[in-house]
Amino acid sequence: MGRHANPDIRRAFAEFQDESTPSKCNKVRCLHCGFVRAKNTTRQIEHLQECQAYLSSAEAQAHMRENPEGTTPIDPSMPDPNTRAILNGTHPNPNLQVHRRGPNSKRNREGLPIMPHMPQNVAPSPLVPSLTAHLLTVCGPSFQAATQTPFLSHAGCGTLAAAPLSQWLVQDGHYARGYIRFIGQLLAKIRLPQTTNSQFHISYRTMDLLISALNNIRREITFFEINVTKYGLALNNDPPSPITRAYLDLFLSASSSSASMLEGMVVLWGTEHCYRSAWTYAATFSGTLSTPSTDAHIVALHQSLIPNWTSPAFSKFVDATRALVDELANTTTSPNGKEEMLRCEEVFRQICWLEERFWPDVDGMGQEDESARLASGGGLGSLSGNGLSGSVGPLGAGIGGQSDTETPGANGQVAFSGLNGIENQEA
Repeated sequence: MGRHANPDIRRAFAEFQDESTPSKCNKVRCLHCGFVRAKNTTRQIEHLQECQAYLSSAEAQAHMRENPEGTTPIDPSMPDPNTRAILNGTHPNPNLQVHRRGPNSKRNREGLPIMPHMPQNVAPSPLVPSLTAHLLTVCGPSFQAATQTPFLSHAGCGTLAAAPLSQWLVQDGHYARGYIRFIGQLLAKIRLPQTTNSQFHISYRTMDLLISALNNIRREITFFEINVTKYGLALNNDPPSPITRAYLDLFLSASSSSASMLEGMVVLWGTEHCYRSAWTYAATFSGTLSTPSTDAHIVALHQSLIPNWTSPAFSKFVDATRALVDELANTTTSPNGKEEMLRCEEVFRQICWLEERFWPDVDGMGQEDESARLASGGGLGSLSGNGLSGSVGPLGAGIGGQSDTETPGANGQVAFSGLNGIENQEA
């Protein structure tokens, strides 16, 4: 194996007892990526050597700096004196080789040791299935279209007009208030079992993440109100657009009793992942600003809004949500698992389709472009090209109608959507 930095495995993994299995075997969960497996020191070491979340962490980088020369290979014929030391807190040797049946002591008739047969082509260990990676693969073009729009590039370049930004902020406020109800309904779906170690149980960890989501969005509303006043952003009292209503209907359906918790969590992760990717795309254009703009809305974008949604705190929340979705998908015991996976694919396609149209249309100068939306039939267009027909998919409650998830704020005040990266975020 190549040289990698590894932490003390006791700090890198959290051990817990799986109450859902008859044997109640001990399992461990990687604190960096959320990967869960049976407790096995060797396999834990192997996981850390391939865990990109750990390898990019500050702990791994610090260990690499402290050990620039790495470790020397272990002689296969000699027992490793550090094997037991690993359990006492020392850093594991990344070149550790384990003889499951002890050292080879067989000899031929001449008394010479018999060399074990070493296979030439060893198949790599199978990767743990990832639902989120699958969704991003099958919906790759749609996801790119949803997160790389002219609105975002103009926002990053500093050429976006004030009107499209105000339009987006108003609609995003309706979205955010519907988001609060969505999270509340997901919390109501959780059934908490009695357990002796709740902090490691997936139901309790799902509850903790959703509670953090509510706390974060409440802080975000305050963050928004402060910035509206600070930068003098002009907002109106427009009602939810048809696209916004369709988004709210999706929230309502994905958290209903007919939808599984996995489907609801896919919607949560999908919206937040699109959000982070979109503003990260906008941030890539910030370097094209030759001179700082004095327009209040551009200053707000580059000093507050874009940094807020590309912050490490927000990324940490999105990554935690993704790990939890993958864990839920890998531990589901639904008798109709394939059907549930297909529904997850469909709701993610809906998210990408809606997200692309949620950003206001702008022309080549960054000005509001109503003609583009009118040309597509009033903003909704045809869903058949996306595998969706009639409404916004089977989870949609219909589009163009009234949605009971919209609760306008007083005096037209609105909020940014999603779980932002405010510095005191703990998700």
